[in-house]
Amino acid sequence: MEPTGPVDGARLDRELNELLQELRVVQGGVLLLVGFLLVIAFSAGFAGATDFQRVVYYLTLLNTGTAAIVVVAPVVHHRLAFRRRDKERVVVRGNHQVVVAILLVALSILGILTLVTDYLFNLPLTIAIDVLYLGLVTIMWVILPVHSIRLAAQGR
Repeated sequence: MEPTGPVDGARLDRELNELLQELRVVQGGVLLLVGFLLVIAFSAGFAGATDFQRVVYYLTLLNTGTAAIVVVAPVVHHRLAFRRRDKERVVVRGNHQVVVAILLVALSILGILTLVTDYLFNLPLTIAIDVLYLGLVTIMWVILPVHSIRLAAQGR
């Protein structure tokens, strides 16, 4: 949703500060994931990875790199729009970008779980763990927040 009209400056300042705080959390997680993935590729055990594990690894690495780009995008937008009286657009777009980055982080974690579980165990357990993980992410990151939003809209 693009800006629709004037918004209170104090509210925009608060929303921008909250957005920047959330970005710090997500950026740290993305950097840890990138570091973990780079260590895996250069470890001695990776030479024995199966084709499936190599594909999962590479897709996870690409996804995590994309997450890094997306999570930094609001900071770049803020810096380029600094002092141009465009704070509302920075906040709105930044919110969208953070949501996309969180989705990409969830997919990166899924890729890492898939890779490690398949390496340690077998494909059926890998599928079971992935389904459980996706269920937990859906509950914690989608269902519960949407439920809270609905309750707030109802005044409860």
